[in-house]
Amino acid sequence: MIVSELHALGAAALTAGDGLPDPRREARWLLACALGRPEAWLLAHAEEPVAQPVEVLFRAWLARRAAGEPAHYIVGSCPFWGRPFAVTPAVLIPRPETELIVECALIVPKPDRPRVLDVGTGSGCLAVTLALELSGSVVTATDVSPEAISVARRNAQALGARVRFSAGDLAAHVRGQFDLVAANLPYVPEREIPGLSVEIRVHEPHLALDGGEDGADLLRSFVGDLPRLLAPGGHALLEMGPRQRAGLQAAIAASGLAEVHRGLDHAGIERVLVLRASERATNAS
Repeated sequence: MIVSELHALGAAALTAGDGLPDPRREARWLLACALGRPEAWLLAHAEEPVAQPVEVLFRAWLARRAAGEPAHYIVGSCPFWGRPFAVTPAVLIPRPETELIVECALIVPKPDRPRVLDVGTGSGCLAVTLALELSGSVVTATDVSPEAISVARRNAQALGARVRFSAGDLAAHVRGQFDLVAANLPYVPEREIPGLSVEIRVHEPHLALDGGEDGADLLRSFVGDLPRLLAPGGHALLEMGPRQRAGLQAAIAASGLAEVHRGLDHAGIERVLVLRASERATNAS
């Protein structure tokens, strides 16, 4: 078969619905990945014959995608901040809104060699990106899942980033103070999980989604630990859902941290909360 025929076959095999709004676009992306070519190449080579092993692979991918498996798990990678990150069902697929944390990290005041902590690292997309974008940074990353740590470590090695990884519950096992603390913790309210699309509800790790009754359980617990983790004048960058900030107000007030910025996604929804520690010395345990 030729490229255009396979593309048409793929578009017909996929059904538009929640999580798959554009079957033709999805089929083109999967075919490009199977061919190892950019999507633009497909448009310029529509009459190009496709080798049989590639056709077999593409058809297998289509069957998996039609069954609801996320496309990024199928091909095994997802772009983040312009770099390819390996992803498996052990980690959440990086979302575009998480790049807001990187944007905020680049603009907040920090030392020339910032100490950075990424909590709930998952694929390692934040830890690796910050290590590469912040020259001279010293980056530590944690996750409760050893399987996730394995994926993150592989991404760091593949992309040439120096990151120290450790497994543990939030940052309870971490010692020292940091100039930047980033966290993309679970923030989906438990009652909303059954209503998520099949590709998220069934295929992505439940541990990385469930934020408790109001979605802010882990975030509240983590905010309470931030005074210990942040160096004087340090910043915490927390990803959250559109309704979590109200549930964090009491924890933020108790922490003594100042809310200095809110990162908005392209829809104008608050996604990143930036907190700042006082300039005066704190007691680290």
